[in-house]
Amino acid sequence: MSENNNENTPEISKKETMMGDQSQDPSVKEEMKESDVENSGDGNTDDTLTEDPNDEEGGSRFQEYFIEKEEGIVPKMTEILLTFYDLKNIDEELTEIEDEKGDLPEIIDSLSEKIKIAEKELMEKNISTSKLEKEKAKLEEDDKSYEERINKYDEQKYDVRSNDEYDDVVKTIESLFEEVKKNETRIKEINGIHASLTKDIESLENKVKELTEDLNEKQTLLNELDEQYQQDESVLREKRIELLTKLDEKNKNLYERINNSYKGEATAIVRKGNCSGCYNSIPPQRVIEIKSAEKIYNCQSCGRILISDEMLAARDN
Repeated sequence: MSENNNENTPEISKKETMMGDQSQDPSVKEEMKESDVENSGDGNTDDTLTEDPNDEEGGSRFQEYFIEKEEGIVPKMTEILLTFYDLKNIDEELTEIEDEKGDLPEIIDSLSEKIKIAEKELMEKNISTSKLEKEKAKLEEDDKSYEERINKYDEQKYDVRSNDEYDDVVKTIESLFEEVKKNETRIKEINGIHASLTKDIESLENKVKELTEDLNEKQTLLNELDEQYQQDESVLREKRIELLTKLDEKNKNLYERINNSYKGEATAIVRKGNCSGCYNSIPPQRVIEIKSAEKIYNCQSCGRILISDEMLAARDN
């Protein structure tokens, strides 16, 4: 009879019996306590956290603990990121000034290079002309000497005593005539080359003159613009140098490298999950990480340094 009663006992009664037995076991109680601590999400058993919430003094200490903890979490890269942003603003203004000057600096550099090339070519042609003139002068001097010798030998041929002596004098005169003939041919070549060089030199001189006038005109215009923006540009560059001193070499190189690609736009603001530089979306998890400002993040699309809009708003406020 008792066996039948045991069999008909509901399953829930068995569970209650087991729980009741466990509650009497001290070791089980201890395990449950440890489990509760672990599940609470914080193993801290500090008295500050376990004060009676009804106790006014304990509640005050509890609140102060978390205030201090929250205030202690200061993003490590905030100052660096804000420095990047300030540098970006300065470089943006400097870029605007450069845009006002237009492509004048590039044009001036191009004209200077063209003048340099033309002057080099002009110098080389003048050197060639000088060499040709010296060669021509020597040939003419040689011809004069040959003519004098020809006249001398021509007089001597009538004073010879034998046919052999006569033939020798005639051969000498003929050889001298051949030299004169060769020299005259070379002189004609030199005259032709000289005439061509002279024409080229005249053309190059005119080219250098025109380029120089154009360069002077552009340089004057640039000087006027420089004078107009000189004070603003000087102040901006001083501020830029001051900001760069706040960065270590690694971060300085990072900024300058990106700024070389995006003049005045090295940083971008994260607004509504998008990069303000390329307008591509940023994954939500990355947006959260950027807000934490614990690391420097670059846009995966354009490479700009990303700064949280909330960080800038907090500084402005």
